[in-house]
Amino acid sequence: MTEISGLWKNGRRALAWSGVVTLCCLGLYGLYLSATLALPRSEEHPPLLIYGASFLLQPGLSIEEARLKERLDRLGYHQVVGEIKSPGDYRMTPEYLDIYLHDYPDGHRQAFPLRLILEEGRIAQVLSLAQNEEVFPVSLEPPLLSGVLGKSRQVREWVPIASIPRQVSNAVLAIEDHRFYSHPGIDPIAMARAAWTNLKSGQVVQGGSTITQQLAKNLYYSPQRTFVRKLKESLAALILELKYGKDEILESYLNEIYLGQTGAVSIYGVGEAADRYFGKPLQGLSNAETALLVGLIKGPNTYSPVKAPILAKQRRDVVLRRLRDEGHLSEQEWKEAVDSPVQVALSQESLTDAPYFVDYLLRQSEESLGGALPPGAKVMTTLDPVMQRIAEDSLQAGLKRLESSSQFLKRKKETLQGALVVLDPKTGGILAMAGGRDYRLSQFNRAVQARRQPGSLFKPFVYLAAFEASREAAIEAVTPASLVMDAPVSFDSGTGSWSPQNYDRQFRGNVTVRTALEQSLNVPTVRIAQSVGTHRITQLVRDLGIRSPLEENLSIALGTSEVSLLEITAAFGAMAQGGLVVPPTPIRSVIAPTGEPLWHAIIERHQAASPQSAYLVTALLKGVVERGTAARAKAMGLQGIVAGKTGTTDDYRDAWFVGYTPDLVIGVWIGFDDGSDLRLTGAQAALPIWTDFARQVIPSNSPNFPIPSEVITRDVDPQTGQLATSQCPEVVSEVFIEGTEPTDYCAVHGGGFWDRVKRRFGL
Repeated sequence: MTEISGLWKNGRRALAWSGVVTLCCLGLYGLYLSATLALPRSEEHPPLLIYGASFLLQPGLSIEEARLKERLDRLGYHQVVGEIKSPGDYRMTPEYLDIYLHDYPDGHRQAFPLRLILEEGRIAQVLSLAQNEEVFPVSLEPPLLSGVLGKSRQVREWVPIASIPRQVSNAVLAIEDHRFYSHPGIDPIAMARAAWTNLKSGQVVQGGSTITQQLAKNLYYSPQRTFVRKLKESLAALILELKYGKDEILESYLNEIYLGQTGAVSIYGVGEAADRYFGKPLQGLSNAETALLVGLIKGPNTYSPVKAPILAKQRRDVVLRRLRDEGHLSEQEWKEAVDSPVQVALSQESLTDAPYFVDYLLRQSEESLGGALPPGAKVMTTLDPVMQRIAEDSLQAGLKRLESSSQFLKRKKETLQGALVVLDPKTGGILAMAGGRDYRLSQFNRAVQARRQPGSLFKPFVYLAAFEASREAAIEAVTPASLVMDAPVSFDSGTGSWSPQNYDRQFRGNVTVRTALEQSLNVPTVRIAQSVGTHRITQLVRDLGIRSPLEENLSIALGTSEVSLLEITAAFGAMAQGGLVVPPTPIRSVIAPTGEPLWHAIIERHQAASPQSAYLVTALLKGVVERGTAARAKAMGLQGIVAGKTGTTDDYRDAWFVGYTPDLVIGVWIGFDDGSDLRLTGAQAALPIWTDFARQVIPSNSPNFPIPSEVITRDVDPQTGQLATSQCPEVVSEVFIEGTEPTDYCAVHGGGFWDRVKRRFGL
């Protein structure tokens, strides 16, 4: 008995000591928290903000083709029926479009009303409504694309507690912590109620955490549900309540709470959520919208109004019922809110921050500035968000079409991938970049990181090199009308004999350079490459901006050296600009947090090829679209004058199409990441996606390519490449660099004597 008593005393003593030790540890931890815990402040949360390009409102612009209504809606403008009265209003009529422009401090512009006079749907004049005077240039303010804070994508708009409407804070307190202003950071009553509810249900269905505890968990602890974490969270909540006032804690909570995801961007805070989900400031939310937003706190992804509108409505109605029961809503207000449908500003697919583009932008900007961009800075980019949306839609829809129409692709286990990039050849600005099918599944950017064989897409550079060599008299003159033998031939490759074959394994005898490129014939192209020399070709391609490794052998003429979509699209852009190279760039400028300019892009240009040679290639590539391997584009609805080239590798692993106008150059690649065969040509896989996109973005009044000086036109016989006579059964109008045009008349069909007389006397 004495022994048992001794054991009991020792146990109590050990228990007491362990209690003392625990209390000491908690006290020390409390002192540590008191010294280290701090609520975030608005000035401590300046994300790096990334903006798209501003949109110029200029005469000649088609309102419909430019999708001006979509651009205004994206910027938060709202359509009104009557007179525009405040910034953000716009009114559309057949005769004019009135816009009350927002303030744009970074562009040194104050809000003012504008009128666009319309004629047949196009802007004829841009007038200031106040002065009734013509103003130009005028641009819409740049749209916010994304933000970066730490390692995550987020755009936090910190809203002071004084600016948060009472209906928002009432809803949050009613559903999350209605005793917030009376407890010391933890609420024993709520904890007991939650424990009893969970016990009855046999599972965790209700939490007892206060707003202060939730804030402590979000700021300082992992989301893992453990007793130790809960104890730390409770102690941290008590410390926060001792250090800060209730309003300060509530302000931090309302700005820090996670409220979902749009694409790659995380939504934090009620201010950003109101903008992202409803396109409104907090003050403009209805009772139903406020309840929908507050309902997201319990489970942002579970109750997402985009992904799960039915569950979102159920949760919203729970919040509304609580607001009515606590007297914050009248019976009439409650009924109107409950009866209203769940509506958000944009769908999940439309809410995009162009994640592949943003990744590329951040890498490029760090290289340009020599380090990471400072928090709070603003990056002004080249991206056109409307074009970006169309690019992503076209790529997604096109890949699905290919998979549904091809039995071979249906059986493939790998995911068909693609990329699409759009450039402004005049400035090098990247207007759109879709680097893959789904950024959430794969962040690998196939527009810039993937290097694949371009196949036939490389051939125009061979002919450009030939025209340049001819102009410099380095080789016998090669013109679009020159005849090249399409017949079996073998070359010494250094490792043995190499005999190139055409796509269809057929040979056509003598063909013109135009026919060879329009029909993408391999053998004539390799013959031209041999006469020019591979060193001259690779040097030209380097001057055009392609930096990927290139092999100096004849197979380069058929695109066997790997390149990225971005660099080869930019090289085609140089031909759109008469041989003038403008390197692609995603960034225009960087503005420091203080508002001062931090960095500005300097557009570097250099002439890689003569305007005359570049124009000849463009003229040939126009033929590719009109009657060559890309002729399907016209049947698919492509309008206007476009130059372009298909690309297919011998093993059908890669399919390409790059096409351009004087103002746009668009490149598309389709294939598998593992390099397995696609069994489709560039015309079958890449061209339809390219055409679907181009039809939506190339304006109907897109100009023709300007003809440089020293380029002349002659009528020739395509069979002989000589000047056509009146006896020739077929006559084509061909372009030449002055001095390289044929001088002999067609010897096959005759009649040249009288044609020479007519030309001599100008008849």
